[in-house]
Amino acid sequence: GFVFDGIASVIDSIDYAIPSAGDGDMENSDENKNDVQLSKCGVEVMASLLLKFMDGSYEDDVSFKVPSMTYINKVYSFSQHFSDRALAGDGSANSNAHLQENEFVTMVTAIYNDACLAKDGATVKKGFESLQGLVLSTKVESIPVANWFTFLDLVATNPPGITSQEARVCSLSLIGRLFLTLMPELSNQKDNWSQLEDWTISVASIVSDNLQAGRATSLFETTVQTVTNIVNVMSMSGFNEGEGVNFCAWVGETLLFELEKVGACGGATSMIAATRGNNNSK
Repeated sequence: GFVFDGIASVIDSIDYAIPSAGDGDMENSDENKNDVQLSKCGVEVMASLLLKFMDGSYEDDVSFKVPSMTYINKVYSFSQHFSDRALAGDGSANSNAHLQENEFVTMVTAIYNDACLAKDGATVKKGFESLQGLVLSTKVESIPVANWFTFLDLVATNPPGITSQEARVCSLSLIGRLFLTLMPELSNQKDNWSQLEDWTISVASIVSDNLQAGRATSLFETTVQTVTNIVNVMSMSGFNEGEGVNFCAWVGETLLFELEKVGACGGATSMIAATRGNNNSK
């Protein structure tokens, strides 16, 4: 616990990350007033150590799994600070310097596999909270598209077991946010349509399985609410006005069909005509 406490103490002492000497011009910066500084290298080392604490590979101790996720998110935000400074400085970010470029897949995979799929309910809840915070704070354009698809494939092809209903609820909530956050931009590139189609079909299968839990379950109710929200938001004017507008209409229709099969599409009735109208106008 001594090493983890030391890492936590350092991170808690920093309100924001500050480039060390050689990382950039720090003159006339209010950030120099902070006594504790953390370089880009320091960010990477901290993240590496925290991942070891999270998966229990550090001294075979898994007791730090939950608290380590809080600090992983903080360290990740420090990395984004460096990225924002680089973009503000010369309009380009050094891809060798920031966790979202180098370690995004490693970090989200570790959190998902080690926390979101855990058996302990508290760990699962914290895992999804941490994962959602990390993913949604990442600008879509800041990492390669291939990395996004690696993550999307992970959550769609390896969901929590159907008996873990609370975890399934958290999982679909995350997926819903991913639809609304990523689809507008990713769908505007035709090269992405095949992978997005596969992902949507995988998610539709998850939705179908959730609905089979029965109307009396919270899983059924929250699944209907989440999917209805996704479909209605994606049907709104302005959700996507680019090349992917018809593709997004198809996504909404595909998810809506799962609700129709169980007679649970009442909250999305306005979407039925809208999506079908868009598809018929192709």
